[in-house]
Amino acid sequence: MMDNKPLLLKLSGFVPENNRKEFVQTFKLAFSQISSECLEKTLSGDCLVNGYYHFISLWPSEKALRDFMQSPEFVLIEGAFETLGTSQKTSRIFNETKT
Repeated sequence: MMDNKPLLLKLSGFVPENNRKEFVQTFKLAFSQISSECLEKTLSGDCLVNGYYHFISLWPSEKALRDFMQSPEFVLIEGAFETLGTSQKTSRIFNETKT
């Protein structure tokens, strides 16, 4: 029986045009250092709102997600949203399917 369910972490925010190059470069650096436990990660531009970005990552367990959220890479990613743009609240979507 598997108790751990994959967890999705999403951060979103608007980045002004003059900060976008540095924002993307920061993500490239962070992506190269994210734990191999991460099942999937992406940075996407919103197709409806120019300059709005979404960082989404998928984690195999709550422990892996918690470890990531305490890592320098997470601080770098969160800081990029907060420093170079305006961030929304972090969304943690837990797969709570009961069997």
